[in-house]
Amino acid sequence: MTWRELSDFLHLQRRAIEPRLVADFARIGEKRADTFKRLEKATRESLDEAVRKFAKTKKWPTFSDEQVTMLYLRLSYGVDLAMALSTCKTGLFPTLKNRDSEMIRWLLNEAWDYPGQSHTLRLYSEKRRTFGNDPTRN
Repeated sequence: MTWRELSDFLHLQRRAIEPRLVADFARIGEKRADTFKRLEKATRESLDEAVRKFAKTKKWPTFSDEQVTMLYLRLSYGVDLAMALSTCKTGLFPTLKNRDSEMIRWLLNEAWDYPGQSHTLRLYSEKRRTFGNDPTRN
């Protein structure tokens, strides 16, 4: 699978799920960035394992609402990163022939760990700075 094909494949996976907003899981007075961190911590191990299994079987297990939301964020980052890698003309990021499962695991687990997670968290933090202390927007 090429990086472009992988991006398209993961995009189809992302379109098949219906996540709730991270803010839907917020506790009273909790900021979105803190909710994101809490959800990431709570779902990390189970999603890492689900990705490893999916990479082999191409089938997802049943997920909780929190897991669906966090998987959606991983898939979103993975789609964008794979698309970016597909545009590289120098050969710096070659397609790993017959190693689709490794590419999936790398995009959705390792690349999510860094920089995906920190990039996504930064987006939630920037919303906080943009909207200030307005609790209806954070």
